[in-house]
Amino acid sequence: MPGIVEQEPTAAGDTPPAELPFDDTPPRPYVVFSQNVYIEIDFAEKRVHGRCDIIIVPTAEITDVREVFIDARHCEIDVGRITASNCEVEASFQDPCERVETPKQYRWSAPQWGIRKHRMEPLLHHRRKEVSALNHDFKCCTPLNGSLKVKLPSVDEVLRKNQNSQRSDLPDILLNGDGTVGGFRINIPFKLKNVCDGFHFVGCDEADTRYPHVYTRHSIEPGTASAIFPCIDDPSSRNSWTISVTCPRTLGDAFHQPLTSQPKGADSLNGSRKRKRGEEEPQKSEIILTEEDKMLDMTVVCSGYLTGEVIHKDDDTKKTMTFEVDRNKAAKHIGFAVGPFEHVDLWSEFRSEEDDNKLGVNAVKVHGYCLPGRAEEVRNTCSTLVTAVDYFVLTFGRYPFESYKVCFVDDMIDETVSLCAFSLCSTRLLYPSDIIDTEVETTRKLVYSLASQWFGVNIVPDTKADIWLVVGIAWFLTDHFMKMLCGNNEFRFRMKSMADKLVEIDIKRPNLQDLGEYLYLGSFEVDFMNLKAPLVLFILDRRLSKSSSSTGISKIISRMVSKANTSGQASDEVLGSDPFRRACEKAGNTRLDHFWNQWILSSGCPRFDVFQRFNKKRLCVEMTIRQTQEGLFLKPRPLNKDNFWRDVMEKSHGARVSEVQPSFTGPMTIRIHEADGTPYEHIVEIREEPSKSVKFEIPYNTKYKRLKRNRRQRERALASSSKGNDDGYRDLYYLGDVMQHPDEMEEWDFCDWDESIENRMDQESYEWIRMDADFEWICEMKTNLPPYMYASQLQQDRDVVAQQDSMLFLHRSFSSTGPHSVVSTILARTLLDPRYYYGIRIMAAQELPRHAVENSVKWIGLRHLLKIFQHFFCHPGTYIPLPNDFSNKRQYLVQRAIPEAVANVRGEDGQCPKDARRFILTQLQNNNNADNIYSDQFYICVLIKALARCQIPDEKKGKQQKSMSFSFEDADEDEVMAEPVDPEPEEFRRLALEEIERYRRRDEYSPSYQNCFTIAALEALCLLMKANVIPTNPITFVQYLQDRTYDLVRIAACESLVELGMLNNPTFLRFFLTLISTDPSPFVRDKLFKALCQGLGSIAIGESEEPEKLVPNEPAEDDLIVEQDDSTIKAKKKSIARKTDFSVALAALKAETAQKEDLQDAIWKAIDSPIITLSERIKLLDLCSVLVEEEPSLLLNFEYPSYWTVERGEKGRNKCLVTFKRHFRTRPRKSYTRQSLPARPEPKRTITLNLNRSMSTSVKATTPSIAQPPQPLSATSAPKPSDTIPAPKPVSSSKTDSGPKEKIPAAPAKQPTVQESKEKTSIKQEKKSVVNSASRADTPSSTQEKQKIGGESHKDSISVQAPVRPTIEPQQPEPKAGIPKANGNTNLAPTKPSKPPKRASTESDGPRPTKLVKLDVSKIPRKELERLGKRPKFRKLVTLKFKAWNKLRRRKDNTPQAGSIRATPKHRRPDDKSGIRSPRPSNGLASPAIKISDSGAITSSPTVTSSSQNQAITTNNPSQHASSQPSQPGGSSGKPRKPLPEMRKPLPSAAPSSNPTPSKSQTQSAPASAPKGPTKLKIKLKPPTSGSSG
Repeated sequence: MPGIVEQEPTAAGDTPPAELPFDDTPPRPYVVFSQNVYIEIDFAEKRVHGRCDIIIVPTAEITDVREVFIDARHCEIDVGRITASNCEVEASFQDPCERVETPKQYRWSAPQWGIRKHRMEPLLHHRRKEVSALNHDFKCCTPLNGSLKVKLPSVDEVLRKNQNSQRSDLPDILLNGDGTVGGFRINIPFKLKNVCDGFHFVGCDEADTRYPHVYTRHSIEPGTASAIFPCIDDPSSRNSWTISVTCPRTLGDAFHQPLTSQPKGADSLNGSRKRKRGEEEPQKSEIILTEEDKMLDMTVVCSGYLTGEVIHKDDDTKKTMTFEVDRNKAAKHIGFAVGPFEHVDLWSEFRSEEDDNKLGVNAVKVHGYCLPGRAEEVRNTCSTLVTAVDYFVLTFGRYPFESYKVCFVDDMIDETVSLCAFSLCSTRLLYPSDIIDTEVETTRKLVYSLASQWFGVNIVPDTKADIWLVVGIAWFLTDHFMKMLCGNNEFRFRMKSMADKLVEIDIKRPNLQDLGEYLYLGSFEVDFMNLKAPLVLFILDRRLSKSSSSTGISKIISRMVSKANTSGQASDEVLGSDPFRRACEKAGNTRLDHFWNQWILSSGCPRFDVFQRFNKKRLCVEMTIRQTQEGLFLKPRPLNKDNFWRDVMEKSHGARVSEVQPSFTGPMTIRIHEADGTPYEHIVEIREEPSKSVKFEIPYNTKYKRLKRNRRQRERALASSSKGNDDGYRDLYYLGDVMQHPDEMEEWDFCDWDESIENRMDQESYEWIRMDADFEWICEMKTNLPPYMYASQLQQDRDVVAQQDSMLFLHRSFSSTGPHSVVSTILARTLLDPRYYYGIRIMAAQELPRHAVENSVKWIGLRHLLKIFQHFFCHPGTYIPLPNDFSNKRQYLVQRAIPEAVANVRGEDGQCPKDARRFILTQLQNNNNADNIYSDQFYICVLIKALARCQIPDEKKGKQQKSMSFSFEDADEDEVMAEPVDPEPEEFRRLALEEIERYRRRDEYSPSYQNCFTIAALEALCLLMKANVIPTNPITFVQYLQDRTYDLVRIAACESLVELGMLNNPTFLRFFLTLISTDPSPFVRDKLFKALCQGLGSIAIGESEEPEKLVPNEPAEDDLIVEQDDSTIKAKKKSIARKTDFSVALAALKAETAQKEDLQDAIWKAIDSPIITLSERIKLLDLCSVLVEEEPSLLLNFEYPSYWTVERGEKGRNKCLVTFKRHFRTRPRKSYTRQSLPARPEPKRTITLNLNRSMSTSVKATTPSIAQPPQPLSATSAPKPSDTIPAPKPVSSSKTDSGPKEKIPAAPAKQPTVQESKEKTSIKQEKKSVVNSASRADTPSSTQEKQKIGGESHKDSISVQAPVRPTIEPQQPEPKAGIPKANGNTNLAPTKPSKPPKRASTESDGPRPTKLVKLDVSKIPRKELERLGKRPKFRKLVTLKFKAWNKLRRRKDNTPQAGSIRATPKHRRPDDKSGIRSPRPSNGLASPAIKISDSGAITSSPTVTSSSQNQAITTNNPSQHASSQPSQPGGSSGKPRKPLPEMRKPLPSAAPSSNPTPSKSQTQSAPASAPKGPTKLKIKLKPPTSGSSG
C-alpha cells in the first residue's frame, strides 16, 4: 500500500464543538454592596444621562482586588472622570454594541451573515459555568461582558485622599474608624447614545399623537439592565438600591412649551438659557400640546418606595424623585416609568374597613397608574388585585414590600413585567366595565404578575435549572386564587384543558430543568414553561395531599414565604429544586426520586391504553394498562407553520431534546361505579415493567344482579314527573335529564339506545369505570369501554373532569362510529341543561356539527343546534333573535359558541347548507343590543367570522364528490340536460359582504373596543380570499398599514397579507421588512416578525402547493389520463416529506428563496436599522442564516491615500493668493514584493508506509505543469488532480490557453529560465525547486500545501516522493501564448494536450501480503544530516509513493539548506540512467530530466517525478513490463522485479559515501540491464538556526 497519513486518534474526553460559544470567564472575587443611580431624562431630545455610585466590596477569600469589571452598553463614558473612593483611577471602556455597527470599509451582504455573526459574538448568548445565587451574595459576581474596566487605588492612596473627610462621609466611602478600607465607591458618569435597548419613548415624535411617556425595557436574559445604567448585569447579583430620577415638572416643560398665560419674561420656568460654547442648538419640537396638556404633572413610578420629591436646584422646570429598595434585589428587577400618569387608589376603593382591620399591619396598599382618561378602565380591570393580595397574605404569608404599584403603558411586547414592588403592564389589558369577554384571562395575567412579587422577585431561583420552580409556584398561587374567585369547576376544567394541551405538544421538547437555559430563544419557550411547570406542581400537590396529615405543597410554600420575610438571611430568599424536593418528601413522608426523574428531568407525557374485562367466575375486573408514549416519540412529528421558527431556533442553537420516559410510575386511583350505582375506589401502583404493561385484578363488591333496564326507565319517568318529590332518583340521573316526555322527544327528534344496546347494557356488571379519578396524572387515557358507559359517566358523574373525559371520548370515537342520532341526542341534552358547567356545554356545541350529515342522520346535528338556539335566544317559532341580555355570563358564552358551531356544518358536497348560512346572516342582521348593559362587540365579531367561515367549502369532501361523478360522452348532447345554476349562493355572498362592510365602515366613525370590528372584518375577508370565494384584493388590507392606524389593526392587515401569500411579491416583501425594521412600536415589530416566520414556514412545508398540480396530466393516445403515474407519486412523497422532515422543509425553503435577491437585500438592510434592538438584530441574523448560504469571503473597500498640492496665484499688495488642491494617489510610489502568508501550524500525523508495493509498468507518465500564483480556495472544495497548481513565486501576467493544457509561466525577475537539460551548475538549485513543485502537481493536496508555504524556514519535516516508474510516451509541455516550445531539432513543435493523470491505486496488485512500516525519523542523527548539508552534490534518492503532500513543508529557493540525504539501493549505480526509466529531454524548452553524472551530481526532472507520482495501477505480468520498454526512448529492457524480502533493514543513521560502490551482481551496461524497482526516500531538514553549524 502506498504511503498513508493516519490521523491522530481523538482523545477520549474530546467532545464535538458546541453550537453556542462558551464563556470561560471566571467569577470575579467581589460583590456589590449597594448602588445609587442618578438619571435625568430629556423628552424633547430622547436623551438619558446620569451617574452611578457602585460600592464594591472584596470577598473574604481574596481581599486584594486590583480591578473590577462593570457592565455597560450603548453608553458614552468619560473614563477620565471615573473615581474610586474620591481617587482618580485608570479605567477603560469598550462598548460591545459597537460591533453591531458596520465598518465603513466593509462591503458585505446577506451571504456574509456568518462574518457578521462572528463579529457580534460577544453579544450573543454564551454558555457559561453557572454560579449559585448564594455564592453571589458573599463570594463572587459574574458580570455579563465587563466592558468597563476600573483599576482600584491602593489602600494608602484612599486613606491619603480621604484623610480630611468628615466622619459622616466615612460610611459612604467605606472607611472604617481603625483606618482600614472596607470597600470602594466607584463613581461613573454616563450618557446613553442609543436608548432603544434600555428605554422606550412614546408620544415624543410629531406623528405620534399619544401622551408622551417613557419606561424601561426588560428581558429574561441579562443584557438589558446594563443598557439602562452601568451595573453588574447578573440576575443572581443582588444588592440594595437608591434611584433618583430627574424629569420635567409638567408636560409643557418637557417640550419647552410655556403656557399662553405665562409672562414672556419668565424664561426660567421654561429652562431657556444661553447655550455654552460648543453646545449643540436644541431642536425645536413639533409636538402640539393643548393648554390642559401642558399643565399635566409628570410622575415617576419606580421600584421601591418613594422617599422624597424636590425641585431641581438649578432649573425649576425639573424635579427629582428618589426611591429606595432596602432589600437586596437584582438589576433586572429595577425599573421605572415617567409620564403624565393618573393615580388610582385601588386599595381604598376595593377594600372594606372590616378587611382592613382584619389584616392590620399586613394590609398592602395597591396603587394604579395610567395615562390621562383611562382611570375608570384601571378601576374595572384591577378591581380584583386588592382581593388577590389579601388572599395571598392570609393564605401564604406577608407581602415582602411596603406597597404594590401597577402602571399601564403603551407598546409593551409582554403584557406584564414584574419588577420590585412594581409591575409594568400593557394598556391592551385595560377594558371598560361593559366588556365581559376578556375579564377572566386578563385577571389571571394580572394576578400572576402580583404573585411574582413573592416568587420571582423576592424569592429567586438558585440557577437557571431552578427557574421552572419559581415560575410554577407563581402560577400555582395564581390558579388557587382563580379557584377561589371563579369556582372549583373553572379551576379543574382549566387544569384538564392545560393537561390535554401539554400531552399534545410535549413531544421532543427539552425537560423543565434544561428549559431554563433556552428561555432566550423566544416566547415559545416561556409559554411552554408557563404551561408545564404549574401542571407538574398541581399533580405533585394531588399526590402529596393523599398522604396522611399532609396539606400538599401549600403549607410548604407558606413556610418558605414566612422564612424569607422574617429570617433576613440571603439563603432564605433563594430557592433550589433539591431543597424544595426534600421539603416535599418530608411533608408527604415519601420519596420523590421517581417523580423528579420522570416529570422534571425527562420530557413527554404518558399515554395509556387500558383494557378491562369482567371475570364472572372470580368476581373481579381484570385490567391491563400499557404505556405507548415511546412509540409516538419515534414517529416523525408533523411540521406546523406556527411552530416553524421554534424548530429553527432549537435546531440552530443545539437545544437538547430530552429522551422520553419509557415508563412512568406512581399511584393511580380507579373508581368503579358498580351495578347499584355505588362508586368503589381502588388505588393501584403503576410499576416499571420490561413489557411496559401492568396487569391488575380489582375485586368486585356487588353481590346481586344488576337492575334491569325497564326498571330504570320507569325510575326515569318517575323522576321526571312533577309528582315525584323524592330526590333519590334525581341523584342517579342528575344531569342531562331534560326533554324526557315523549312529545318533547318527538318535537326535538330525540332518540334513545336501540334494543340491542339496551340488552348489552343489561348484561354489564358495572355502570362505568373512571380511570385516574383523583386527577394525579397528566396523560392521555384510551380505554375499551363501550360508548354507553361514557354516556352514563357524562350524565351521572358530577366531576367536571369526568364529564370532560366523556366529551373527549365522543370526539375520538367519531372516526370509528361515525354520525349517530343517539350521540347527537346526548350532546343536545348536555347543551340544553344549564346545570352543566358552561365549558362542557361549549364542547357539546362544538361536537354537534360532526353529526350534521344528510345521508345517514338527516342533518340531526344541525337541527339540534338551530333548535337549541331558537329555544334560548330567539322569538318562538322564528330565528329572529331576542334583545341581547348578557347578565348571565355563562349563558352568553354558550350563545357565542352555537353560531360558531353552525358555521362548521358541511354537507356531502363540502358546502355549508343553506339553512345554516341563512341562520348566521339573520343573527347578524337582526342583532339588538339596546337594552343590554354589556357590550355585544365581541359577539358581533364572532358572527362576522362565522359568516365568512360558512362560505368556505370543505376541499376534502368536494374532492370525494368529484371523484364519484362520471360523465359519458357517448350520449347525445341533446340528451344531456344541464343542471340549473342556483343563484342563491351568489346572492348570499353579496349580502354577507354587505354586512361585513357595514360593520367595517361603522368602526371608522364609531370605534369599537380596540377596533375589533375592523380586525374581525379583515380576518373574514382574508378567509374568503384565501379560499377563492372572492377575488384577492390586497388593497383592502394595504390601506390599513399607515402609521397612525391602531396597532392591532395594522398587525391584522399584515398577517392577512402574509396569509394570502404576498411574501412572493418582491415589492411587498421589501415593504414588509421595512415595517419590521422601522416601526416605532416594539410590539408591532415583534408581531410582524412572527407573521414573517409563519409565512416562511408556510412556504417551507408547502402549504399552498398541491402535488397533483405540480405535475401536468398529459392525455395518452387513447385520450385517457393516468393520474397516479411516477411523477405524481414522487411529487406527493416530496410534499409529505416537507410536512414531516424538518431538513427537507428547510432545504425547500432555501430553494424557494435562493433566487430572491430582494429578500436578502431587504433583510440585510433591516439589520442595519437604527431603530431595532440588539435582540431583534440577532433574530434577523438567525433568519438570514436559514435563508441564505454562507459565504466566508468579504470585500473590503479602502480609500485612496490623499495628498495636497499648493499653487501660488496672483500676488497683490500685502497679500498673496495660494490655492490648495487635494489629489488621490492611485499608484504606489515604489514597487513592493508580495509576501506570502505565514504557514499554519500542522497537526501531528503518523506516516505509515507500505514497502511491499509492487511496481507497475503499464501506466503512462504525464508531464506536470507549473501553475499560476496561488488562488484562494474554499475550505470545502478540493482541487482535482488536473487543476492548476500555484507556483511558489510570482509569474508574469501573460494569458494562457484554457483547458487542461500544461503551462510554463514566464520566469520571474532575477531568476534564470530553465531551457535545456544541459545547463550550468549555477542553476541547479532552481531546477531542484522546479522538480519539487512539479512532482506534487498532480496531487489533490498540492494546492493547499503551496498556500501554506511562507517566507520563513520551517521545522524538520518529512517529504516522501513516489517511486520512479517507466514512461511509455514522453509528454512535452505546452508553452504559453507568446512563448514557443522547441523540439529536439530546435524547431517549433505543435502543442499537445496533456492526458489526465490516473488515480493512484490504494491496494496492492501482487499476491504478496502487505506489510506496513512506520518511519522513525528520530533515529537519524541530526548532526550527521547537518554535516552533509555542506556537500549537496552527492545525494542518493529513495522515492516512495505518497499522496498527503499538504502535510509537508517547503522552503524558499533562496533559503540556505541545512542538508539532505538521498539513498539508493546497493544494486544501483549512480550513473545508471536506465534505472530512472525516463526519456532524455530534448534540446528545446522541455522539462529537464534527472541526470546523474559520473561524479554523482544529480539534476532533477519534473517529468520523471510527476510520472512516478501518478502511477497508480500495478501489475504482476512480466511480459507487459518487457513489452513496454522498447517504446521508451532511452529506456532499457530487463527482467521483472523480484519479490521484496519479508523484512526491511532500517534506514542508515549516517550519510553514505559520495561515490557508492556498485554491487558485483550489477551489470556494467546500464541500457542493457533491467534494474529493480527502486524504493526511494527523501528527507528534508530545517535550515540551522543562528549559532549552529551548517
